[in-house]
Amino acid sequence: INNMKTKFKETIEKCDSLEQRLNDLLKEKQSVERKCSQLNNKVAKLSNELKEEQELNKCLRANQALLQNKLKEEERALRETCEQKDLQISEIQEQLRDVMFYLETQQKINHLPAETRQEIQEGQINIAVASSAGSSTAGTGKPSARRGRGKRGK
Repeated sequence: INNMKTKFKETIEKCDSLEQRLNDLLKEKQSVERKCSQLNNKVAKLSNELKEEQELNKCLRANQALLQNKLKEEERALRETCEQKDLQISEIQEQLRDVMFYLETQQKINHLPAETRQEIQEGQINIAVASSAGSSTAGTGKPSARRGRGKRGK
């Protein structure tokens, strides 16, 4: 009987110990399940954020392509504008050169004696068709400072 009592006590102690261990394991299981649930929520949240970021990235790439095309178009338009501007500048430079030539010639003519000015005003310019010898003659034999522009300013 004593033996049985000792064994019974040992069994009860063992049973209590196992119950305590079971309670500890149940608490640990609940804690791990809570952590697992939290991690699953975090994974779901991060997955949604990843999808949003991927979609945002896709939109940004599309916008980047659009902006690059727009930039190329603007650069092309700018090149055309610059070419037109350069052409206008060269035309205006030619016109300025012609006006300067006219003004210089006008000043030279004004400084000439009255007889010479009268001759120039009454003079005519004849442009002959180039002959086989390649020579051409002008009306009075005197070169005209006006180059066929007609009378201006007088």
